[in-house]
Amino acid sequence: MSAASSPDLTTTLIIFLILVFFLARRTVALLQGTRYSVGRLTAFASFYVLLFGLLAFSTVFTVIGLWGSIGYALIPAYAAVVVAATLVARPFVQRRVVFESRSDGEWYYRLPVVVPALYLVLFVVRFGVEIVVLGPSFLASPFLPPSLPTGLVAVLVGVDLLFGMSTGILIGRSVGVYQAFQSRPAGSAGTGSGPLPSR
Repeated sequence: MSAASSPDLTTTLIIFLILVFFLARRTVALLQGTRYSVGRLTAFASFYVLLFGLLAFSTVFTVIGLWGSIGYALIPAYAAVVVAATLVARPFVQRRVVFESRSDGEWYYRLPVVVPALYLVLFVVRFGVEIVVLGPSFLASPFLPPSLPTGLVAVLVGVDLLFGMSTGILIGRSVGVYQAFQSRPAGSAGTGSGPLPSR
């Protein structure tokens, strides 16, 4: 690696580690209990959707430039992955989320480890692969290089699909938590602070 690329690598790694730290912190909070808020559920899911949308647009734009109209086939494929992951995650989360009413008068919820850990791992894998494949400078531009080998493009589509799964899981998590909270019995005092179900 040349000395000229070192600043790019350092900047990329710092950004990547900050994002991973933020998501890991959120994962721990979800396991220990985080305050229920429709605004928080919406904001976190919206951030993920926006990030996925930007990355998907970048890949689709590049593939259209390289392969022509076949690139448009990626749009329904990306959407299908997000929708499928959402449909699987929503009922699972709705059944497994645990609510507590704590001493501060606020409602908190906890999730089994598989949900936040899965979208954190998929996030790390997706960006880790892209850093390795494209190099550290990919974060500096919203667009991929204009000329890429077919195999490399296929890898990028694959990691985008992984991130699409992660996005769908997070959307399903938010919707599932919201629906579970709305369906609580009237006057419910919470489920206590016992251990989460093991599966």
